[in-house]
Amino acid sequence: MSDTFSCPKCGRENPPSAEFCVSCHFVLQHRCPKCWHTQRGGDICEKCGTNFALFAELQLERSLAEQDRVARDKAVAGAGTYLQLLTLPFGGVGALYRALIGWIVSSRPSNR
Repeated sequence: MSDTFSCPKCGRENPPSAEFCVSCHFVLQHRCPKCWHTQRGGDICEKCGTNFALFAELQLERSLAEQDRVARDKAVAGAGTYLQLLTLPFGGVGALYRALIGWIVSSRPSNR
């Protein structure tokens, strides 16, 4: 029994530990993205039954949804900052009036 196996793409003999063909660099060992089981071929994991293409598509959808959520959160934060900048003169004037009134009240001589 031979310790080598042939590449399904080019037919070249490869050592059993090869992850890629030594000649054409075709992928010889596939790793399941869910359970990390290593197998020689196929689109479905021999150990857990995960469909590689479907798993990759679901991961891509989750990643895109996360990017959308982050972009939405950044937009909301930017809108909040813009609103604070727009209302700063009104809030600033009110704070100034409160500070002046507090200063006037505290500097008045008491009638005791």
